[in-house]
Amino acid sequence: MTPAPTTLLPQVAWDKRFTSEQRMPVSWIWDGFLAGSNLTLLTGMWKTGKTTLLSILLACRARGRELAGLAVKPGNTLVVTEETVAHWAQRAGRLDFGGNVCFLARPFAGIPRPQQWRDFLLQILGLQAEHGIDLLVLDPLAPLLPSENSSHGVLTALMPLHDLTNRGMAVLAMHHPKKGEPALGQAARGSGALLGHVDISIEMRQPSGNPATRRRRLLAWSRYETTPRQVLIELNDEGTDYAVRLDDGADAFAANWDILRLVFENAPQKLTRIDILTEWPDDYDKPNPTQLRAWLDRALSLDLILREGSGLKRDPFRYWTADREEVWKKNIVYEAVQEQMKQLKIPFQSLTEKRRLDRRDRGFAGSEDDVDI
Repeated sequence: MTPAPTTLLPQVAWDKRFTSEQRMPVSWIWDGFLAGSNLTLLTGMWKTGKTTLLSILLACRARGRELAGLAVKPGNTLVVTEETVAHWAQRAGRLDFGGNVCFLARPFAGIPRPQQWRDFLLQILGLQAEHGIDLLVLDPLAPLLPSENSSHGVLTALMPLHDLTNRGMAVLAMHHPKKGEPALGQAARGSGALLGHVDISIEMRQPSGNPATRRRRLLAWSRYETTPRQVLIELNDEGTDYAVRLDDGADAFAANWDILRLVFENAPQKLTRIDILTEWPDDYDKPNPTQLRAWLDRALSLDLILREGSGLKRDPFRYWTADREEVWKKNIVYEAVQEQMKQLKIPFQSLTEKRRLDRRDRGFAGSEDDVDI
């Protein structure tokens, strides 16, 4: 006889049941970004507007109005905050949260131990049952993590949150980015287990070229197709609402510089414009040749990239970043090869051409389409 299990096992679910039953609709609190039974991570540089965005979201919940052109569901919110209640009182007086927000300010003297954390979440479940709270905000997440740089430390804090999401609550965790200029989609500080675990990841970025701008770009990665991939918003003069903005030329560069930089960060050599278009990430709309040329010119004017070549067919412009060249120089033969190519006047070979020849040598039929730029 099979012995009885000593621990409660999860309930099994067969695919036939999924296909025979109607799929439950997603309960969006902020369309595309915050949903019941889901965990959203919002990452942004400190003092650049994350809490302002949260405050306006709370005001929108009080009246059920749109935020950044996206519907917001009315309801009650619990905010676990590192700030004092006095700071939040000023925001509440200016924005009017409608009496629908409860605050737990600085609930722990230090980083909570696992049992303390579980007991705390039980208290939150009690508040949910009593007040109908459907959104929990952790602002910020870092002080609640035993270790943000280890997957074990991250998951020790995140996995117990399933007790809340399994009961329909939405959880929004506010977080800070890594130092420097993190790659697109990888801004969140600490272990990669954090980004792997959340359902929706939003990065708030400040458009480059104007440190005083009131505009912010929200870039998102999500399990849901309805989540906007990017939205450009601008805070009004009163600091009470955001308007959605369309990209003009400068904004288009700011919106796409992170993607362009990602191409350069992974480049094995200097890139022509054809190379850049070929390497453009599939998840993002590829610019037309004219747009790309304008963005590269803008990046050059800001000293973000370097360029060489005459722009002629046999000597095309090629682009790279100084940081990426430092990586190439770690190969001891790199500089010697570059010097030899100059002395012998060996024509530059683009990455696209190298890969085409490699495919031919390996016997693959066809080649990449040429792009006339």
